[in-house]
Amino acid sequence: MSAHVDRNKIPRSYREYLALMKDMGELVEIDDEVDWNLEMGAIFRHSAETCAPMPVFNRVKDTAPGFRAADWGMGKSGHPTQPWRRLSAMLGLPPETPLMEIQAAYIEAKENGRSYPPNVVDASQAPCKQNKWTGDQIDLNKIPAPLAHDGDGGRYLQTAGLNIAKTPDGKWTNWSTNRAMILDAQTMTGQWWPKQHNGMIWKMWRDAGKDMPWACALGVSPVASTQAASRIPAWVDEYDMASALLGAPLDMVKCETNDILVPADAEIIIEGVIEYGTQEPEGPFGEYPGYLPDETTIFPRQKVTCVTFRDQPILPMSIPGVPIDNCHVTMGFFISSDSVVTLQKAGLPVIDGMYLFEAAILWFVIRVPKDWHNRTGWTLDEFMNRLGNTFWTDHVGDTVTKILVVDEDIDPSDVKQVVWAFASRNHPTFTTYLFPELRAFGDGIESYHTTRELSEDKGTSLVIYACLENADRVGRPEKRVMSFTENYPEPVKQKVLDNWERWGFTTP
Repeated sequence: MSAHVDRNKIPRSYREYLALMKDMGELVEIDDEVDWNLEMGAIFRHSAETCAPMPVFNRVKDTAPGFRAADWGMGKSGHPTQPWRRLSAMLGLPPETPLMEIQAAYIEAKENGRSYPPNVVDASQAPCKQNKWTGDQIDLNKIPAPLAHDGDGGRYLQTAGLNIAKTPDGKWTNWSTNRAMILDAQTMTGQWWPKQHNGMIWKMWRDAGKDMPWACALGVSPVASTQAASRIPAWVDEYDMASALLGAPLDMVKCETNDILVPADAEIIIEGVIEYGTQEPEGPFGEYPGYLPDETTIFPRQKVTCVTFRDQPILPMSIPGVPIDNCHVTMGFFISSDSVVTLQKAGLPVIDGMYLFEAAILWFVIRVPKDWHNRTGWTLDEFMNRLGNTFWTDHVGDTVTKILVVDEDIDPSDVKQVVWAFASRNHPTFTTYLFPELRAFGDGIESYHTTRELSEDKGTSLVIYACLENADRVGRPEKRVMSFTENYPEPVKQKVLDNWERWGFTTP
């Protein structure tokens, strides 16, 4: 590994990150008034699908003066040789860093860092407290939340912020990125799934018969947003991981109407309670597999008690759809990084791995060393069963149902290499492994699920495709790869390269 996180270069706020993107030519400001009703979504989707710069909307119809909205960040760049520069910049890495090196550097920084207690600042020192709405002043419709897709059930205010909740005893504070839509001027509803950490905490309050204090921080620093998008174990605070990644404490400030601490540099803070005993329909909302779900879901109502915000606040947005957009990169990169660490700590011979962005992060591609058998003494069957049972019984395995295991010569982030390995190395019978006993089925928003799986909230659709040598070939010479890099002697390759442009070819 050659890349290392430079903590001094990690942007300290969302605004600092956007300013860096502007300096790098990765951001376009739109000064024309745009409509929150589908137009913002159309601009966002076209920019994502063409790898165009990130849009910033400086004037949005019907919203309060000064409010703006912007791409959350981290999507794929259209730069010809630096496709992951938006992600690498968020982590203080050089823009040319390859994706798997970004992952290795990120894991190294987080695993070797130490956490710091929060630096709790006075409200007068917190940018997020520059303005305040209370009582009848609160009007969520004045914030530039888009009706993002044609078919969405409402305007989604929370797609790229921190949902913050803590247990009744105060021993665990969870940050998560879960979508939430506006119901009316002062109420919202969002996803509080029982199997997810925010839903686990909500259940504790619900079992006690109480409303749950809650906050949503929108437009936070990269270290905060990245950890909210990750898969940290239960009872571990995302704040601690964020401070370890930054190598410093984060400035935090207490909410106005509850005792939750929120990032002081956030653009917008929504405060309130998750109401006990009151539920509302949520959705549908176009999601990261690339489809609009058919159904709505019932979730608790979120009553807003206060809104604070910076001068000229910027609402971050993620409008998911077909790959690749910022949702795929954010979820795919950070969850796969946590998954790699989980598998390695379980003693499995895993080099690295990536949730393949082009596959809508529904394939987890894991790279293993060629000598995995000599290291472990396991058969392929033993290895794959250990891998599947470790991954799908852990929090990191909640969303993926398909794993591809590839040899160390395959880059897990390179879709061309992965598809070639899958097609040419996986045996459809002998090296394909099903896990029906685990009764899991991913997020449930994939388009292939049956009605029964969805109604029972369980399925039999977990599978590992081992793209490795089968038992018949263990110990035999490796098959030669027919490529320019692998097949030709160095003098021949060098002569070709030296004369390439002189012969009239263009160097890619």
